[in-house]
Amino acid sequence: MEQTCSRKSWEEAGLTDDFIFSKTFLDPKITLELLRRIFPTMTIKGIKILNSQQEIKTTHDAKSSRFDIYVKDYDNRHYDLEIQVENNHNLPQRARFYQSSLATAAYTKVKNYIKANKSFVIFFCCFDPFGLGEQRYDVKRIIENYPNYTYQDHEKSVFFSILLVTEKRLAQSCKTYWT
Repeated sequence: MEQTCSRKSWEEAGLTDDFIFSKTFLDPKITLELLRRIFPTMTIKGIKILNSQQEIKTTHDAKSSRFDIYVKDYDNRHYDLEIQVENNHNLPQRARFYQSSLATAAYTKVKNYIKANKSFVIFFCCFDPFGLGEQRYDVKRIIENYPNYTYQDHEKSVFFSILLVTEKRLAQSCKTYWT
């Protein structure tokens, strides 16, 4: 009886389950394809999965960050893939914190600042993270009075509402079915 219950819960678990998310994106082929679809204008030749549940702590008393999936591509760009099930209304601050953790790995003692690795924090949310009705939000810094000026700190955060993707696909499926 217990075995059946366990099997049923695994069968019902989806990509939003932390274990399933980690196991899925530990497969380099799947993760490479995902990154290529997220960033179609970038050439991503290949990747190396550095770790799942990678913990980075800068000092003994600092809050540590734990990346769900930590990836580096062949051009030394770093990616943090996160699944966010609950809306704690702190995603901009979390993205900033994760970016600062990625920056720790981007700068070495002898490396010039201009040669820092590019970093990407990618959140897959089970809700609309900003409540604006979009499926994807690309966030990078700008100079307020010059929004068209390219501020090149090489950090970018991307937020996906997988809830909206599901709702829009369902709506499209219904529309196709009923017409």
